[in-house]
Amino acid sequence: MDIERVNENTIKLFITYRDIEDRGYSREEIWYNRAKGEELFWDMIGEINTEDYFDLDGPIWIHVNASEHGLEVIVTRANINSDGESNSLLSSFEEHRDAAHNKNLDESIFDSFEEEEVNHQGTNHISIYKFKDIDEIIPVANRLLPFGLQSSLFKFEKYYYVAIDFSNITEKVERQNIRSIINEYLGSSKISIYRLQEYGEAIMPEDCFETVIQYFG
Repeated sequence: MDIERVNENTIKLFITYRDIEDRGYSREEIWYNRAKGEELFWDMIGEINTEDYFDLDGPIWIHVNASEHGLEVIVTRANINSDGESNSLLSSFEEHRDAAHNKNLDESIFDSFEEEEVNHQGTNHISIYKFKDIDEIIPVANRLLPFGLQSSLFKFEKYYYVAIDFSNITEKVERQNIRSIINEYLGSSKISIYRLQEYGEAIMPEDCFETVIQYFG
């Protein structure tokens, strides 16, 4: 997946159909299944460190264009003024959308995203990490327990996955510190929380770190 920063409020993502299939989606699902289209989008967002671009809390505008080789996704953050109204970023979004149309790309295939103000419910705060043996989560649980993170443990196919919610960590430095600790032990995964919830086995749906320490620590 390619990422381009258009300006301080807009990023552009491009994903090939092959990459989409590698993530477990079919082209038909993305075209005709609204829920799968949204799932793929948040899967893509979850893969990048959005803090390097802008905070996704609050309203954003999303436009998706289909080309012969893949999907181009334009994401624009909307700032809210003191009156509770979005500022002129909507016109910025429309400019980028029109520019995309001038390239003779198809209309948006995600009907739920086109020209829609989307209030993200915090799923971009959830990071997924993958490991093979349950013992690998023990040192992570011991070191992260003091941070009070919400965590869930899943098993999908031959691997375990821990979903960690960073929504209560407001300081960027602290989030980076936590991610550095996790990366010492586990590898990040592209799989989305939606896919784990739908197809995986929820071993510890909540309080994973606390439960691991209780039984294995």
